[in-house]
Amino acid sequence: MDTFKVSEPYRVRPIRFEGVRGVAGWRLKLYSITYGPEPVDWPCYEDGLELAREALPQPPIQADRPGVGFVIAHQGRGGHYLVLNWWANENEYFNRVFVRPRAGDQPWRQASGGESACVWDLQVIWFEREAYVETVLSPPAGPDVEAYLARRLDAAV
Repeated sequence: MDTFKVSEPYRVRPIRFEGVRGVAGWRLKLYSITYGPEPVDWPCYEDGLELAREALPQPPIQADRPGVGFVIAHQGRGGHYLVLNWWANENEYFNRVFVRPRAGDQPWRQASGGESACVWDLQVIWFEREAYVETVLSPPAGPDVEAYLARRLDAAV
């Protein structure tokens, strides 16, 4: 019988807010998460954002879609992960994950059934969920998309 093992103890990874980026008419908060001391390889993630551009529904703003979301550029232990997230149908969260190995020069691709966001990404996702509920879904005066975009998580260690 196999025994579950953790290959490396959990360690906090720095989460940095990197600004708001326009992608295909959407306004997306951009975050980075890094494993180890290396800085984020931004040219690599620029290529990944092209896949995000193709995945985002059009038009960005509709009666039930505010045209906002967030992207996590996660430079992980074994690969690069681009976690694209957006809000639609008023209160629904949509997600696509794109991956690229750290070694070699392979292109980005959409995640397969065995690949997903991870525990570090979930910290950003939870923060963004709370920000969306508080600024877009809950205000008595109505949605405040600008207030949503102004909320940001920065958990650098």
